[in-house]
Amino acid sequence: MTSEEPIKAGTLHGKARRHAPLRELQVELHKNRLVAYHYDRVKETTLAHYTIVNQRVVQLEKLPTDTQFGFTFEGGVEFQSPIKINKVYPDTPAMKSGEVYEGDIIFLLNGVSVWGKSHTDVTKIAKDGGKSMTLHLACLNPREIGSNGESESSVEGERALIAEIPLLMASVCKYERGTALVRSDGFEVVSSNGQHELSLFFNATTADVMSEWISAISDTITKLNKNEVEKWNTWTELEDYEQILHMGTIHELLPANAHYKVWQRKALVVTKGHLNIFSSLPDSVEGWLRPEESYYLHQISVKVMKPPIDERVQSSQQRANSIIVQSGTGKSHIFSFDSHHQLEEWLKGLHDASIAAVIKLKRHSYRGIWNDMSVMFTIDIDEGFLVEDMHHTMLWSKPFSKLKHSCDDGSSQLNLEFGKHGSDAIELLAIKLEDLYMAVCTIEAFIIAKVASHDRKSLEHVLNATH
Repeated sequence: MTSEEPIKAGTLHGKARRHAPLRELQVELHKNRLVAYHYDRVKETTLAHYTIVNQRVVQLEKLPTDTQFGFTFEGGVEFQSPIKINKVYPDTPAMKSGEVYEGDIIFLLNGVSVWGKSHTDVTKIAKDGGKSMTLHLACLNPREIGSNGESESSVEGERALIAEIPLLMASVCKYERGTALVRSDGFEVVSSNGQHELSLFFNATTADVMSEWISAISDTITKLNKNEVEKWNTWTELEDYEQILHMGTIHELLPANAHYKVWQRKALVVTKGHLNIFSSLPDSVEGWLRPEESYYLHQISVKVMKPPIDERVQSSQQRANSIIVQSGTGKSHIFSFDSHHQLEEWLKGLHDASIAAVIKLKRHSYRGIWNDMSVMFTIDIDEGFLVEDMHHTMLWSKPFSKLKHSCDDGSSQLNLEFGKHGSDAIELLAIKLEDLYMAVCTIEAFIIAKVASHDRKSLEHVLNATH
């Protein structure tokens, strides 16, 4: 397959701007980008089916007290509509001229023809005129429909590029932007070109067509992200613990104000020791080293959230395929993934990375109080739970396999219950810790890694995947 041949191609209704009308697009999925074209149906004779009336030239001048000429316009080639004045404001040069009316068509602006130009181009022409503006205006009245019953004929115009979306670290979302409201018949592809956010919204004719496109685009994004991970790890000078294992885009639920939250797009990167959160995709080695927030993998807890009862109801603002990541510092994040498949991939990536991080770390200690003395409470991948004095003298130890139950008071007290060999008796370790929740997260991470270490096949898979 050459670089010019698309992986998938077809026709969808879509748009590149949120408030633009939907129209038929030719969509091509390539190995690193999504491209949308539009074939304009253009009139054979541009004005053949209209009568031009009330032509006039209007000269407007802004006085020192005027901040604007006093009218707005709509239309443009992208809307398949001529440039038309849609609002004239009182006490402005346009209104005072007595010759500018709502519904007027602009043919020339400051001597430049605007017929067939985009809305953006016309806006620029207007701004370039400074304090004066010359308008060639007229009204268009449709002519009578011919005997064949058609008011116009059309031919297929040239292919016009609507948008080209780079798919590295892109996202495919079925939710309305920033909300938990699911689109029933459409999806949005969002990415960035390094400076601006780019997006394409598509409306599919059937659920099957939508599912096929979402799957194909998502698979392409996943491949690109994995290739990028390999490239960065191979060609950059990142330290071993900074090597990337998994990366992609997610949506995080963040407060928009005191009473309302919105979902915002973020970049998530898992390294050999950390979970890093970025507001945007870094474009340099230095950028990778400056995440918005970063957490040690052995000091976070990851839980899958129960899906909302009805995705059409936004009262909880909760999306399906979401997790809550709670750190030992007490801060939490709620992340949403584009699909259940992506959720499973991320859970597996976090699980494998955490195990590898613990095996490399081997042990971690926390300050505490035990039997009224200052001690170090240590979780060790080989030995289990240890209590040592401040001179590293062993005072107490128990292997992971003896742990029966654990609980805490949510503040500082941790209680661990252990079984005694050959009896039903329970031995209790009651210890106060300065960083209780951080220690609880670490215990969970070490136990998971210990279980994996006894499953050689699983452990070999994890280690191979993280080297």
